[in-house]
Amino acid sequence: MRTFGTLMPDVNAPISHAHVLVAEGPSTESAATILERAGARVTIARDGDAALAALRSATPEIVVAEVRWPAGNGFNILAAARRLHPTSPVILFSGQPTVAEAVRAMQEGADSYLPKPFGGELVRMVAAAVERRAGLGREGVPLRAPQALPPKGLVGQSPSMAALLAQIGLVGPTRTTVLLLGETGTGKERLAQALHDASPRRNAPFVAVNCAALVETVLESELFGHERGAFSGAVGRREGRFKLADGGTIFLDEIGEISPAIQVKLLRVLQERRFERVGGNETVAVDVRVIAATNRNLREMVEAKTFRADLYYRLNVVALEVPPLRARKEDIAPLVNHILPRLAADLGIAAPPVTPEAMEALGAHHWPGNVRELENVLERALVLSRGEPISELLLSNELVPTAAPAAGSIDLSAPPVPGATFAEIERHAIMSTYEACGRSPQKTAQVLGLSPRTIHYRLREYRGKQGRRIARDCTPCAAPLQTVR
Repeated sequence: MRTFGTLMPDVNAPISHAHVLVAEGPSTESAATILERAGARVTIARDGDAALAALRSATPEIVVAEVRWPAGNGFNILAAARRLHPTSPVILFSGQPTVAEAVRAMQEGADSYLPKPFGGELVRMVAAAVERRAGLGREGVPLRAPQALPPKGLVGQSPSMAALLAQIGLVGPTRTTVLLLGETGTGKERLAQALHDASPRRNAPFVAVNCAALVETVLESELFGHERGAFSGAVGRREGRFKLADGGTIFLDEIGEISPAIQVKLLRVLQERRFERVGGNETVAVDVRVIAATNRNLREMVEAKTFRADLYYRLNVVALEVPPLRARKEDIAPLVNHILPRLAADLGIAAPPVTPEAMEALGAHHWPGNVRELENVLERALVLSRGEPISELLLSNELVPTAAPAAGSIDLSAPPVPGATFAEIERHAIMSTYEACGRSPQKTAQVLGLSPRTIHYRLREYRGKQGRRIARDCTPCAAPLQTVR
């Protein structure tokens, strides 16, 4: 066992001169070296016996231990630290992280669990632990992170939501890349925000990007920025979303919609945390946590060779599945009680009560648009109620699909199966849903679990004898459309 001196200490750093015990094996990315360069006084133990001896001889402010290496075991060191120094935070890290290992670390009393490579997360976590320890009272109450409150905007008492909130509590404090899976309207962006709020990056930027809303050339500039003169209209340098999220979290929604060219550039950012602006040669380095979301089956897209396998595995470090609203009907009443007062406050009116019959009708609905559809239904009912209780009658028009228009306007006859091509079946599914949703491309996209861009493209593709009427009903896209296959 040997103790390092301080190399180039930063007196302004929160961990400057903090005494940290690091128990780890030899590594090209040494936790001890990283913390030493940040200004900490580091004692390093290369095996389990040396770590136990260090714990018995002194009281470190922070303990950082590798989960397992040939000469030691982080869980044994965690147990000894909890027994000998209950006020000292313990951070475990692993070069081969697993969710099961993270769960065990939290259950056995670790304050944080961190996967390698560290990036800037190790220093950030140690700094947060030092600040928490400095706030201890004289009574020396054992230090543990405060019990997390339910993440803001996430409401639910169903078993599936309880399990999801528990996973957020485990994964949130790490820098691990997270892939959120779920249907449109389930609240994936709120989940991403909750993961950010549960991390040491909570005071840094949270930047959200809808990848389906922009065509390839615009999306590349939006993500990575551009230099002056990179393209027509680029009158100056513009920083992209990755740079704006430096030190914080970037949320990439609808990740399954990005083009192969963007996939290549995104893969490099995930691997190296660096990129070049559009039209530039300067390499930009960033420290960003990536959370992605999709309603597509990326594994099937990988097999179909429409999504890169290496990017999929980089994104799918920890995958969290967001349950659809129809699978957690017991959460509808709490959601109504949460959403209705907020909507009423936005409208500047008092929130009316919901009758038991109306609540029963809400519980019986299938909710293809999930929580987003519930919010829309409640907002319309709130406006139409005029201060009266929201009744089942008031909701009846909202919870029943709009009737199809008169026969002859658009041919909605079902194609024969077997006997029809896949394109014919797809057209029937899209057009039937489009009519049932009151000719709203946005609602059609929500119900079918597709991006609005895909729906707009398909509607244009179906132009023909009746297609010009369809096209007139569509809201124009903000950017030129590209073929979506």
